[in-house]
Amino acid sequence: MLQLGPIDGLIEVFGPFVIPVLLFAAGFVGYLVLVALGRTGPDGD
Repeated sequence: MLQLGPIDGLIEVFGPFVIPVLLFAAGFVGYLVLVALGRTGPDGD
């Protein structure tokens, strides 16, 4: 079994399906950050 620190604990509790959920959450947050940056614009208008 892989030792992934806190993620390993999550896998023990929730099962392996937590990995794609974490990936989706990380991607969604990253998308929101990009959208927020895109709305402000590079010149800070």
